[in-house]
Amino acid sequence: MIYLEETFNILPAHPMNLDRFVALAQERLIPACKRLGTKVVAAWTSNVEWFSQVNQIMEFKDMEALKKFRKDASNDSGWGEYAAELEEIAPERRTRLLEPLGPIPPEDLHKAIEESKKSPIKVYGLATLEVNPNMMPQFIQGLEVKSPITDLIIASWRPIGGHPNEVIDLWKIYSAPQGYQPANDFMKQFFSPLRDIAPKEHYRGVSMLPYSELL
Repeated sequence: MIYLEETFNILPAHPMNLDRFVALAQERLIPACKRLGTKVVAAWTSNVEWFSQVNQIMEFKDMEALKKFRKDASNDSGWGEYAAELEEIAPERRTRLLEPLGPIPPEDLHKAIEESKKSPIKVYGLATLEVNPNMMPQFIQGLEVKSPITDLIIASWRPIGGHPNEVIDLWKIYSAPQGYQPANDFMKQFFSPLRDIAPKEHYRGVSMLPYSELL
């Protein structure tokens, strides 16, 4: 599997425009994806970088499937209508291709999608880590060790190009900070070896949007 990540800055950045974006995705994007043979496996909003910023992840079997999708989308009137209105709502956007990190296979994400249909999780944890050069094998080895912690990771991706040492983990749990607390024994045991391999991490809660397969 490969994944197309799209990041949208909603302009003007206000809740009504985010509602308009969600409605557009429900009315235009999702039907077009069904016609064109793909799906939006995850779509979330966050206010950390920009207010009402949206990220969405589209899943493809391989590069050939992505090429076919782009070719067919260029001839699909519904996709054209979606793209035209998207230009008005989110003129600032960027895209990149992601690949799954082996120890957390796409099947884990698919399982989480099925589970979310029964018990929706509205807020997920999103961790972006920077792994030290030449230490990706050690990072992957750490993910291969099954534990109650790694079992909470439902997707792990890295960019196909541009940032070879970046890892994006999606967690099915998020605890909002409750003020400063000294590190306990569990935190010391978990973070000490991790920080030797990946010293930098950006972690935040993200709210899944209604048109996402994962909610």
